[in-house]
Amino acid sequence: MPAQTPFLVGRETELAHFRELLDAVGPGGQAVVVEGEAGIGKSTLAAAVAAIAAERGFRELRCTGVASETTAGFAGLHELFHPVLDRLPSLPARQRQALEVALGRADGPAPSRLMTGLAALGLLEEYASEQPTLVVVEDAQWLDASTAQTVAFAARRLSQAPVLMIITMRHASELFASLPQLPLGPLGEQASEQLLAGLDAPTRKRILAEAVGNPLALTELPRALTPARAGDQWLPMTRRLEQAFLDGAAGLPERSRQMLLLIAAAPESSLRQLMAAAAGAGLTLDDFAPIERARLAAVAGDRVVPRHPLVRSAVYNAASFAERTAAHRLLADTATDPDRAAWHAAAATPDYDDAVAAALEQTADRARDRSAQIEAVAALRRAAALSSSVTDRSRRLAAAAEVARQAGEVAASALLVREAWPLAADPDVLTHLTLTEVALGASAAVPGHSTGELLDLVARLAGPGGGENRMQRLRVLATAATANAIEGLPADLRARLDDAIVAADAGARSPHALVGRVLLDPVRHAAEARERLPELGRAVRAYLAEGTSPSRSQIIIGVGLMAQAVHDLPAASEWWSLGVDHFHRAGAPGDEAWTMRERALIRVGFGQLRDGLADAEMALRLSSDLGLRVTAADSAIVAARAYAWQGDNARALAAIALGDGLDVTFIKARASWSAGLVALNEHRYEDAWTALEGAQAIGTTGLWSLGDLTEAAVRTGRTAVVQPLLDRAAAFPSPYLKNLVRRGLAQIAPGPEAEEHYEAALAAEDNPAVLEVARTRLAYGEWLRRRRRIVDAREQLSAALRAFEGAGAHPWAERASTELRAAGVAPVASRPGRNTLNELTAQERRIVELAADGLTNKEIADQLYLSHRTIGTHLYKVFPKLGISNRNQLRSALSSSPAHTEAPDRR
Repeated sequence: MPAQTPFLVGRETELAHFRELLDAVGPGGQAVVVEGEAGIGKSTLAAAVAAIAAERGFRELRCTGVASETTAGFAGLHELFHPVLDRLPSLPARQRQALEVALGRADGPAPSRLMTGLAALGLLEEYASEQPTLVVVEDAQWLDASTAQTVAFAARRLSQAPVLMIITMRHASELFASLPQLPLGPLGEQASEQLLAGLDAPTRKRILAEAVGNPLALTELPRALTPARAGDQWLPMTRRLEQAFLDGAAGLPERSRQMLLLIAAAPESSLRQLMAAAAGAGLTLDDFAPIERARLAAVAGDRVVPRHPLVRSAVYNAASFAERTAAHRLLADTATDPDRAAWHAAAATPDYDDAVAAALEQTADRARDRSAQIEAVAALRRAAALSSSVTDRSRRLAAAAEVARQAGEVAASALLVREAWPLAADPDVLTHLTLTEVALGASAAVPGHSTGELLDLVARLAGPGGGENRMQRLRVLATAATANAIEGLPADLRARLDDAIVAADAGARSPHALVGRVLLDPVRHAAEARERLPELGRAVRAYLAEGTSPSRSQIIIGVGLMAQAVHDLPAASEWWSLGVDHFHRAGAPGDEAWTMRERALIRVGFGQLRDGLADAEMALRLSSDLGLRVTAADSAIVAARAYAWQGDNARALAAIALGDGLDVTFIKARASWSAGLVALNEHRYEDAWTALEGAQAIGTTGLWSLGDLTEAAVRTGRTAVVQPLLDRAAAFPSPYLKNLVRRGLAQIAPGPEAEEHYEAALAAEDNPAVLEVARTRLAYGEWLRRRRRIVDAREQLSAALRAFEGAGAHPWAERASTELRAAGVAPVASRPGRNTLNELTAQERRIVELAADGLTNKEIADQLYLSHRTIGTHLYKVFPKLGISNRNQLRSALSSSPAHTEAPDRR
């Protein structure tokens, strides 16, 4: 590099590394985090890389984080994308709307964090598709939280974009921890000496000792070095540098020092806004001139920018509290943006102030509308701190907790819930805190109040006469009842919950009451639940049309769990599809992942392995991005069962392992079910029995896994243990369970009466579980063959083989083929090229199906939370697998494949 670039002395290794990264940018790119202390040369290194990139034909986008007492969501993202906003129309519709709303360019429903991240990634891909692009994100530690999350999301997914992204920051950050890191350390002694050439030996020696290789210190300390500074080497480097800048400010006129404090208090303000505040203190542009001459700040475009971030922190921190308060009051009085005004007013308010608190709550509402949820949480927290009323304080903390949960900020949400609980007395606030807390526990394993404590809360809500706050009590009780589906509850707690629900419902037949009672005692209330499910569906659809709230989330999930508890699986599937659609439209990806995971569970149970797997993998991707440990683990466990049906045992076991360490009963039960199916595949029947016995810890999972448990029992001589479970399952009028029960009875007592059981199992009407029906046919065919009824056996075995092959259940297809050969039939092998869909991943298959339905790449991207260029890349790779050359051939490729006989439901 040119010798006149002094800060690059000693950075030859780092520059060589970046030259290699620039050379490697091709169809895809990558991001690098440059981390180091203040003044270490991060910005100068980034500027040098930018110069090299420009020589090689790269374009550049950049933004810089600014330490500020005001919090504006997506301010950094607006700076980054301001030059390319004309390309927004190239994005898929929902992604374009998400980014426009986030940047305040349009009104619309609050977009999800994931949708905004995808839009940012898509815009980068679109811009870089024309010309390789360097993205520089400086001082990322000071980016507004929403921008930081969006940048991190895009940085992890640059596989379709010829982009090199450089992110500079002072300290390592968990948000960017998965990206390649380049720590920037001090310069060596020789390089440091080179920067001090021209100084006398004693001065050079002293500066070398004080600067310890920090390039900014090596250039700034000579200007500020005085005998009074002799002890500075014992200060941290940041404080030493701040003191050096303060020394430069000490010689300013008093009015200029006032101006400099305004600049430090509002680093995000425009020159016009800054001068309006300065005018309130009687200051003019003439007072800015000494600041420029001292090289402490300069005008850049329409902003006044401190020469270095340490100038800002030095000046602001050195001011007295009274001086800072006065500066913020001036800025609040002249701010044209209501959100900036609210934050500056808050910074100028040392005591309770309900007017400022209300303004901050409105700021939070606007931030939430733009999906700047973390900034909304910050505004609500500060509003709570300024609230003179404990009621308002608890209400704002509860609202912040729910916004944080929806944003995937699990730890922050849990902290806010704990902070709000002791203050809360209002019934609605207590109810919403309960819903948020239980949702945190169910999706992320955050501990909360026990069921007994929630019952005590309900008693408080009922008031002295026992009849107050009926709806709030029912919501709390229905939520508390979900613990029976998640962890299982002892009989005494179930009885207390049921009594409390009956008392709160008072004969009104509330949906919340029905949900709660069914989850506590499914057998007793199964008939009523099945009868009322259609009516509930109509009522809840109308209710959902009114908007989104925690209680709306609760009723969707509650009714879905109720339908599963009474084993009305078609209704459950329809209900979870309703939830997926609702939460997708509402921009609530965490709740969308929950409902999609449950729909995946039902689809795999129906034998729709590919659709179920696509749902499970997408739910896993969404919940992992949001940090929802329980939802992610269960999504992987559902996927594991699909892998096991397909015979991919190693992948199934790896997926099951994602739930290790989670002490959640229903996760353990479902993991045991999946592990038991793998063990059956591998003929490890003792292991299968042990695992499937563990699946009985949760009633619903235990009954669904009854077919697998019965087979393990038959193989290990434990048939007597299964009989009571078969009797319990027979209490439900469910075609799915009737098939398992009658098949199980035939297997544990394989005498002449077995035929009656097999026929009854196959006669179960409206049973959509095609693979379980095929297993019954397989078991029946085996039984018939052993009795030398070969013709009858061939009929059952052939039907079973067709179902297994159509669903891609390879181990079971092989078993049916073996039985057919033993029955004297040589199964016809599938013709080459016919089962091409089996070569696709679940995600590729979903993309193919949507494309075959006529959706564009952009429409598919909006459906699947992917960028539209990623969709294009997937299709480009899929065409050769299907033996086609263009999109118009997709429908015929699907219809000609036996794998398509699954008749997927792609809602």
